[in-house]
Amino acid sequence: MANAITPSLRAGLERLKHAGTVNGLCLSWRRQVLVSLMPYEDYRVEQLVQVLSDAREHFQVGATRQINSFWMAFMDVHVLSVFSGECGVIFLHVRPEESDFLTTVAETFLNDTQLLVAAALSPMAGDAPEGEDAESWLPQPPRIDPNTTNVM
Repeated sequence: MANAITPSLRAGLERLKHAGTVNGLCLSWRRQVLVSLMPYEDYRVEQLVQVLSDAREHFQVGATRQINSFWMAFMDVHVLSVFSGECGVIFLHVRPEESDFLTTVAETFLNDTQLLVAAALSPMAGDAPEGEDAESWLPQPPRIDPNTTNVM
C-alpha cells in the first residue's frame, strides 16, 4: 500500500517544487524521510530532518508551546520547515520574501497529505499485502541507529 501511495505524494511535491524559487524539498513523517527531492545525498537529508526535529522538540518545552515552522537564512539559501502533526515539509529556497507564501502552501499540502500518509502507514485490514498481518503496518516508534539509514 505504501508503494502505491508514494507516487501521488511525490507528484504533489513535484508541483510544490515549482512554487517560487524552491531548490529542494522533503516530506518527512516523525523522524523519517518519506519523499526527498533534495539536491543532496540521502544521509544529509536524514541529518537535516533529525536536526529540525530535535530543534522542534527543544523549543516545545514541556508541550507548553506548539512549534509549526522554522525559517533559517544562510548566505545563498534559506531553509523553511513547516510541521503539521507528525508530518513535516522542508524547503530550500532562494528568495526570503517567498517564505510566507511557501508556509501557507506547505500547510495546505500537509493538511491534504495527512490522509495519504495515514492510508500508507495504517491501511485497512483487507488492504494488507498477502503474507503480512495488519500488525506490521502499525506505526512504530522511531529507532535511531547511526549504523543504518532511517529512510522508508
